[in-house]
Amino acid sequence: MQRRHLSAVVACGVLVATPAFADAVSDFYGGRTVTIVAATGAGSAYGLHGRLLADAMRKHLPGNPNIVTQFMPGGGGGKQANYMYNAAPKDGSWIGFPLKYIAVNQALGHTGLKYDAAKLGYVGSLGPINSAVVVMRKHTPHQTFAALKQHEVIMGSTGKSSETFITPTLMNSLLGTRIKVVSGYKGMKDISLAMERGEVHGRAGSWESLKSGQADWLKSDSIALIALSGLRRNWDLPELPTLIELAADEEAKAVLRFFGAGNAVGWLFAVPPGVPAERLAALRKAFDATMADAAYQAQVKDRKLDLQPETGAEVAELVRGTLAVTPARMERIRAAMGM
Repeated sequence: MQRRHLSAVVACGVLVATPAFADAVSDFYGGRTVTIVAATGAGSAYGLHGRLLADAMRKHLPGNPNIVTQFMPGGGGGKQANYMYNAAPKDGSWIGFPLKYIAVNQALGHTGLKYDAAKLGYVGSLGPINSAVVVMRKHTPHQTFAALKQHEVIMGSTGKSSETFITPTLMNSLLGTRIKVVSGYKGMKDISLAMERGEVHGRAGSWESLKSGQADWLKSDSIALIALSGLRRNWDLPELPTLIELAADEEAKAVLRFFGAGNAVGWLFAVPPGVPAERLAALRKAFDATMADAAYQAQVKDRKLDLQPETGAEVAELVRGTLAVTPARMERIRAAMGM
């Protein structure tokens, strides 16, 4: 596991614990239930990560509250993000686990999104998300990047603001592939079942979800790996190129790097705007302590998940950078998405 700066919690200006501060926070969380709400269904890596964090983090949070995980899929993550910003409790008892493109989708100006990612309180991130584009071998003979430029394949999607839609759309507009995207699936588990039935040929989604949820596909060589989204190659798949590497010109690479910033934010946790500063500070401190917890690290490793934590301050900085894209660059990005 790589750990970057646990000390950044203090350096970023968030309140440092004092006895009075600790007592107030402990009084609030003692005997309370804290809810982590993921923007996916339960059968994804988000579900697994959320449950592992909930089990491990309670002992690091003053008052040792009960922490449970719930799920709010829909709209490619938009349903959960809108709820987090507008309706979720703002007292520190509700923690959102949104999709990585929460800031990217705001910058794109997707309709129906009613939040400002810059105003959320970021607790931290488990690390970048490396997403793989894959196809099921038994349902299509077109199993390479070159083949996808010559022949149509069908990929399932949960909605326009999700990785499952954004990645194949960018591949079509920037890299010349011929992917047909079928939206409407409730979650990655439903897309995986559709792949097994031959309803769709493939998907774009978290490499972690794939290796933890469909390990049998990998063991039986049932799928062909096409490429990775993100800024760099995955340590598990050193031979698999990124979409940025496959792009033929610098303009296309620049657009793909913008979306790669979403991968860098990764498995992030956030609270609604308005949560008291001392409770956000306590959540950040508890999150960082959990990331350094040897028992938690062992559980993550045992389930074949990755861990490269980022502090809440680091996540907030990445979000601000995403939202600061120039209008000229955003026009090119929106064009690549067909917007």
